[in-house]
Order: sequence, then C-alpha cells, then structure tokens
Amino acid sequence: MYLHATLEVSYEGAMDFMAVAPKVRALMEANGVKMLYALMQDTGRLNTFVHIWKLRDANHYYEAVNALKAHESFPEIFAGLGKSVVNETLVFASDAPYAPR
Repeated sequence: MYLHATLEVSYEGAMDFMAVAPKVRALMEANGVKMLYALMQDTGRLNTFVHIWKLRDANHYYEAVNALKAHESFPEIFAGLGKSVVNETLVFASDAPYAPR
C-alpha cells in the first residue's frame, strides 16, 4: 500500500517546509514508513510537493503519525508545517494491475 501526499506550500513558507520535511521523513522512516519519492512540481501549481510513501497497510500510517506526534520535536515540526503548508491531500493507493514490478 502507498500514501500519495500532495502538499501545497506558500511562497513565503517554502524554505520552512524544506527545512522540516527531512525531519518528518526521518521520524516516519524510524517507524517503518518508507519514502519512495519526494517531488517538487515544475509546472502547474508551483511550490507543490508530492511525497510517495510505502506502507504495510493503512494502519501503519496512523501508527507512524501517532509516534511522530509523540516525539519531542513534534512542536517544532508542527510549527514549521503550519507556517508553510496551505493545503494537504492524502490518498491511500495500491499497485495498478499493470504497474512495473
């Protein structure tokens, strides 16, 4: 299972987002959620980031997020995301039948 996260970031907050995103990645990966891709859109809505995460199942995401929220650095992470992210869309997805293996 995968999580496709689309994060629309303000121009003003782009640097804050890029500073905090590696911290989120490290803490999520410490709980077994693997980031496969981190993309920045070059066209369309600028300052939009797409993260693709590999999960064991949907519960895995919630377990990792709860651990993230309990971490001592969460207030700093939350503040950085709050200053930068203007819209976030999270989608659970599975491999399509024709996906490369």
